Amino acid sequence: MNPFLGKTKDLLRRRLMALKVCRSLTGELEDLRGLLAVGKGWTGIGDNPVLQAFLSGLSHDIEENTGMAGLFKRVGGSLNAVSKRKLVENLIYNWGARGNRTRRELTTPDTLVPSLIVISPTMRCNLRCAGCYSGQYTKDGELSQGDIERILDQCRQLGMCFVVISGGEPYILKDMLLRIFTKYKDMFFLTYTNGTLLDEPTVQSLARLGNVAPAISVEGYREQTDRRRGRGVYDAVAEAMQRLKRHGVLFGMSVTYTRENIEVITEDAFIEHFLEQGVIFGWYFMFMPVGKDPILELVPTPEQRLYCARRVAELRRKYPIFLADFWNDGPAAGGCLAGGRSYLHILNSGRVEPCVFAHFGVDNIREKSLLEAANSPFFKAIRARFPYNNNGNLMRPCMIIDNPQVLRDTVEEHFVPAGHKHSEDIIRDPQVVAWVNDYADRFQALTDPMWERQIGDPENRWYREGKEYQDLFRFQAPSTGENGASKAQRVRVATPPAR
Repeated sequence: MNPFLGKTKDLLRRRLMALKVCRSLTGELEDLRGLLAVGKGWTGIGDNPVLQAFLSGLSHDIEENTGMAGLFKRVGGSLNAVSKRKLVENLIYNWGARGNRTRRELTTPDTLVPSLIVISPTMRCNLRCAGCYSGQYTKDGELSQGDIERILDQCRQLGMCFVVISGGEPYILKDMLLRIFTKYKDMFFLTYTNGTLLDEPTVQSLARLGNVAPAISVEGYREQTDRRRGRGVYDAVAEAMQRLKRHGVLFGMSVTYTRENIEVITEDAFIEHFLEQGVIFGWYFMFMPVGKDPILELVPTPEQRLYCARRVAELRRKYPIFLADFWNDGPAAGGCLAGGRSYLHILNSGRVEPCVFAHFGVDNIREKSLLEAANSPFFKAIRARFPYNNNGNLMRPCMIIDNPQVLRDTVEEHFVPAGHKHSEDIIRDPQVVAWVNDYADRFQALTDPMWERQIGDPENRWYREGKEYQDLFRFQAPSTGENGASKAQRVRVATPPAR
């Protein structure tokens, strides 16, 4: 087929399906049934278990008028027409369906294509938040527009049409970013921001583009947010949210839960309050003892972490909002996403790290291609240890705080330099190392019995004899040691699954 004709047909197909889906996003329950019919006809859905599970869950919720049905009614009733169309075309189709197919086709047993990337074009910020995970990075140097465009061009070719922009505060560079968002109108961008720079002209631009979703950081209400971020920040955030809501922009919140605020941010009233502000989604992040001021006493206890898991699950069942917990939703995501398994982090210096919380890196994106960086010996060594423990316990997925030997071993084996002053404390400082070991042991004692019950249940997604559970161990080499799978498990998954 003529490549031009092929691209034209794909564009027409995408536009037609997006039109049909948007007609279903009216805010009315009955119209959502049309969304299911269109979604099931998309090429790429059949070989994407995540999208299949999503459509199955949505079908159930529409019939019961609960869960995601309420969320999609809110999306249909609150977003402007451009935002709805870009959500469907760019995020669901270009990345979720067509992009997934491209990534699978380009992946080989030796070369893995990630699903997405996080770019921090600057580490400058207009706030000084206590315990900021990126606070110790050098503020010198930034990725230029040319640097970012070269990265995004590669993302397009690899089917990675979803890109996260973080920092620092990314909207310090908002003029450049708006130019990039405009040029890459077929991609979808999630931006993590403190919200204070989302003024009226910027929000109007985002409303016209429709392919950018800001996630605004909050620590709770005014008291909790201002205590960590500075006086007046909460009011500035509230004003930004009202602008985004008024212009029909898709936006959400980013919540860092600590030992001090965990009760507040898991209350029904907290979610109800931000629903009124127009928030469509919320990411929950556990406070990590990395970066500036590794304040160990702020990290939630293992018991608090499990409490947060239960409450977030209850809240998303009860309210029309998409909620995800970056740590506790390990079973939903299939485990740790780091090391190029699903994503990687590109710094303002161009340096490539396995995770935004693992501040170690070898390669620079100005010297290596995105695919080369994603498949470096360091990243492959991380993936070779996945899922990091013998029973594949996805309830403790993290290589930093749940399975700390993984990060320590891979950094030492590959002589990986620290990303900034004190970033090595998490793996070398005796006090921090002892604390992390104790935390990991306590969390394992709590969650291993729960996980063993799950993988012993034939009705569970992660049943130990099922293919998806076996595929957890597919990256591991036969020589994997005690952090990996048993010999019997390795034999069963010696041959990588068909892609």
